[in-house]
Amino acid sequence: MVVNSQDTGLWLPPGVTHSQTLPVGRNAETGELIYEHRFRVYDEVTGRKHEFRVLVDDTTSRSHIEEMVGNAMESWLVDVRVKHSKPPPTPAQRKEIGKILDQIRKHAGKRRESSNNKIYYTGIKR
Repeated sequence: MVVNSQDTGLWLPPGVTHSQTLPVGRNAETGELIYEHRFRVYDEVTGRKHEFRVLVDDTTSRSHIEEMVGNAMESWLVDVRVKHSKPPPTPAQRKEIGKILDQIRKHAGKRRESSNNKIYYTGIKR
């Protein structure tokens, strides 16, 4: 049983489209059907797309489904904008990153040679 977004009548935030609704199983306690609503979201700022699912049963109200969709969309939007809003590193920053990674590699080898994976000990001065 596939239900179109026109049949659901859900209010959706801008940028979110309802793709389909599928029955996925039964609730172990009540025996009622559990449905999976699939939604697609598009962020105009970053140009990213994402698909997410919301699981509901027959007792879930329409307003609760709309709230879950809004929360899922909002948390994804915050994550994607934070993740993709960082500018790429400059050549000077790339050199600094390379130096740090080189130090990490050198110290990792020294830690592996140690019997307890430590190089420095607190309280010991050299």
